[in-house]
Amino acid sequence: MSVGDSFPAAGEAVIFQPEFVEFGGEERVILALSEGLHARGKPHCVLCYHDHIDLARHATLPLRVHQLRPEAGGPVKAWALRAALARIRAMGSPLPALFNIQSAMHAGLVGARHFQLRIPDTYSLLSPAPQDTVGERMRLRVRDWATGRGVRAAQQLLTNTQALSHEMHRLYGRRAQVHYLGGHGRIAGELPLRSEQEVQLLSVCRLQASKRIDWMLRALAAGDPGGPRWRLHIAGKGPEGDALQALAASLGIADRVVFHGFVSDARLEDLYRLAHVFLMPARQGFGLPAIEALYRRCAVVLNRESGVSEILEGTPWVLIAEPGEAGFAAALQTMLRRVQRPGLFDRPLPTLPTMERWAGEVIDALGW
Repeated sequence: MSVGDSFPAAGEAVIFQPEFVEFGGEERVILALSEGLHARGKPHCVLCYHDHIDLARHATLPLRVHQLRPEAGGPVKAWALRAALARIRAMGSPLPALFNIQSAMHAGLVGARHFQLRIPDTYSLLSPAPQDTVGERMRLRVRDWATGRGVRAAQQLLTNTQALSHEMHRLYGRRAQVHYLGGHGRIAGELPLRSEQEVQLLSVCRLQASKRIDWMLRALAAGDPGGPRWRLHIAGKGPEGDALQALAASLGIADRVVFHGFVSDARLEDLYRLAHVFLMPARQGFGLPAIEALYRRCAVVLNRESGVSEILEGTPWVLIAEPGEAGFAAALQTMLRRVQRPGLFDRPLPTLPTMERWAGEVIDALGW
């Protein structure tokens, strides 16, 4: 149920996310937290500026979503947030949790108080390199000042990884509690039947430059011609789709790269069952897809700069590539050879976090 311009009821725990623009990783995380609150019988809702995707439609349990609908951006949104926080406090409701670094900036910009904060990504993961102009430098100074003020005002500060906690301490003088995310779904009870003729590789992401799909394509094209046979499946769509297909053709590997576009959840499960190896070269604040691939007993090659690498060291199921394209290419070629040898998929999986455990830890940390 989506509730137009209504407001949270007294006593509800409030999860605030500035905007819902498309359904992705953070939206799934919020729904997982809602499920954890349902399991404990805790009344709760989601509050936002605008819900462009009808978040409640994606929930499996009843969810109330309230929109503040400020009529302008920037400072107008920040003042709307401050007024909402004051009203929640006046009703005697639990201390709300603001998600997203933009929430910290808006809260700090207007000197808001009485909130908790969870930051899954910092600006270094979200923003392109700034233009070197006087106006841009001033904008960034204001952004960083307001964000730091919001971070320091939060009564609890949570994040996903030690790396993000260290970065916030360096930038804003405060460390965050770390709670590692789990994946969506369940750990497969047995290994799927997979091809023995060629190694099936899988990537699931939005097709944009930051995901570094071009690294995969060049690494595979430059591999040992006498090495294992392979086929790469790419699930997702985005602005780089046409350019990536053209790159595969120019590298002479178009016949071994399948661009599936957007796929349903059922089709995605089919691709996981097919795949021997999941590829994730992007730098990510956490990197949930790596956990979800391991749930499905896929080996993983990921970038050390992704936060999930903190909990995946020391298992043969995972190769953590050193930063840079050359490092990822080397790790990918090593994994191609590894999965061809007998025994890898008979090894026990590493201990993996679950979303249920994450939700329970976060609910306890927020005092809900």
